[in-house]
Amino acid sequence: MLNICGQRGYEINTKEHLTFSFIGGDLRQLRVISLLSDEGFHIRVFGFGEEVSEVAKKVYVSRSVADCLVGADYVVLPLPYSVDKITVNAPLTGLGISVNEVLENIDKSMVLFAGKIDGNLERKCAAEDIKVYDYAKREELAVMNAVPTAEGAIETAMTNTPFTIKGSKCLVIGYGKIGKVLSYDLKALGAEVTATSRSKVTLAEIDTAGYHSVLTGNIKNVVSDFDIIFNTVPDMVLGSKALAATNKDVLIIDLASRPGGVDFAEAKRLDRRVLWTLSLPGKVAPYTAGAIIKDTLINMIEELEV
Repeated sequence: MLNICGQRGYEINTKEHLTFSFIGGDLRQLRVISLLSDEGFHIRVFGFGEEVSEVAKKVYVSRSVADCLVGADYVVLPLPYSVDKITVNAPLTGLGISVNEVLENIDKSMVLFAGKIDGNLERKCAAEDIKVYDYAKREELAVMNAVPTAEGAIETAMTNTPFTIKGSKCLVIGYGKIGKVLSYDLKALGAEVTATSRSKVTLAEIDTAGYHSVLTGNIKNVVSDFDIIFNTVPDMVLGSKALAATNKDVLIIDLASRPGGVDFAEAKRLDRRVLWTLSLPGKVAPYTAGAIIKDTLINMIEELEV
């Protein structure tokens, strides 16, 4: 069990006996590795290419998957753990690291953490009696990631429009964690903001916050008014009718996870500009996103008492 002492403090003698093995990932994972190493944990890594030199002096750079997992207490795969369900998501190296190879080398005493676990990985872990947990589902990660996601969305809008955010008319579809932060930031920059929700109670919250409000189901009646549309809902909210009602110069930025919230084929047919911006925190603020992942992992370990 991880022994806590003080706010965000850990017993040094406890840390010295805990080993994290990181396999694959992007700059976010490198930041997690650096932070945990600075706190005194043993770190073994595999699948990071030359970028690992940033923290190489503090960690053990493994020669293989099996070597990386030697003596591990916790095994950490990236967010998402895989793009094709076959290989580990490892964009910083040209290696094709097999997910099956990782699972074959994990001892039952180890705990596996991975981002955006699917049924495929869950079934394989269950068959091998491997304890696996999805850190991407944690509430604190979702809340904290809303900030870099909103900033990244606004950066995308600024880069892809010939006008300023100030004075533009923006529609934010969905008033959840990301929608709330995004609406706030857009208004702070001088945009005229309209936010949507399926809940009438949430519509009242939107009005109270000083934005215009629209039921999500009615957006096809208002989309023609907007210069930029941000979607945060992972459901088909911008189908053929809604897209046809948008103005031809609109910029649509889809922030929703797969399968997204836009009929991309119809958007292409109508010649509407759609940018699907997945994993923005890792692209626009990897250091911040990495710190969020690190805190989330520590929280999970504390709660699991393993």
